[in-house]
Amino acid sequence: MISRRKYDPLGIVLATDEGLLQVEPGRAPVVAVAGKRFDRVDFRDGLGLASVPGDGVWVFAGKRWERGWEGDPRSVSVTTAGDLFIGSVDGRLHRSHDKGATWTTIDGVQNVIKLNRFVPPAPGVVPYIAAAGEVTEGLVIAIVGGGCWYTRDGGVSWMRRTDGLDPKVHHIWVHPERRDRLFATTPTGIFRSEDEGYTWVQSLGGLDRSWGGTLAVLPGAPDTLIYSAARRAPGVEGAVFRSANGGVTWQRVMLDDQDEWDRVPCVVRPFDWDDLVFVAAGSQLWASHDRGKNWLALQDGLTVANDITAAL
Repeated sequence: MISRRKYDPLGIVLATDEGLLQVEPGRAPVVAVAGKRFDRVDFRDGLGLASVPGDGVWVFAGKRWERGWEGDPRSVSVTTAGDLFIGSVDGRLHRSHDKGATWTTIDGVQNVIKLNRFVPPAPGVVPYIAAAGEVTEGLVIAIVGGGCWYTRDGGVSWMRRTDGLDPKVHHIWVHPERRDRLFATTPTGIFRSEDEGYTWVQSLGGLDRSWGGTLAVLPGAPDTLIYSAARRAPGVEGAVFRSANGGVTWQRVMLDDQDEWDRVPCVVRPFDWDDLVFVAAGSQLWASHDRGKNWLALQDGLTVANDITAAL
């Protein structure tokens, strides 16, 4: 599939302990924002978000990365409709309809957290929103310690959708073509839903570790999934796995002669490509143009990534 982008490419964007890094194959890496520890990054159709714990969120809206939100973020999400979402440390969910120029707080999320006895992610830590995504007729969010929740009225009211799902969700991904199909990563592995999160099934076949990292969903019949996982929190002893049957079974991915890293790798599929996927593993960046069957080394000597996105 040929990219349909309408913006200048940033390349592959890495959130690292030393800053926000942009990598274009064949060129020297560019430090877009230096001196900050970025831990989350997301991008879709010319809009990007990148978060620094305790020091706000940087927004890309077509020209450059600029600080666009002040606070203590825990997650950032860019949806297909161009809405931007930030989950903050106090359990609040913030949304922007205007490319990050202004932000509003969705108060209904706070009520969900106050009225339910969620499992705290850690002692003294308030459950927080880990991801937001659009489904067929509404919005789903992942609450760390509270599972998956759904709204169809813009966040005024919420319905729990966690049947079969580990409530300590790390992240939720919405299928790029089927809005009723969701995937979630958790401390106990990866889960799949075929009904917008009403019910969930755990995917285990061929996996030798359970701490869920990041996921790339390559749409097809069946879907191909590229998934990173670790043996223990917080993402220690990581590996990459590939499933050619939508998550029924998994096989370990070998990159050159290595298939295990000290920290869990980061994987991403560019939002407008069906067969392209990138993996940041250790100090290296890899790409596959055939849905994860074969891999090409793009760059070495990089700072280890905390998260990855692609703006090609």
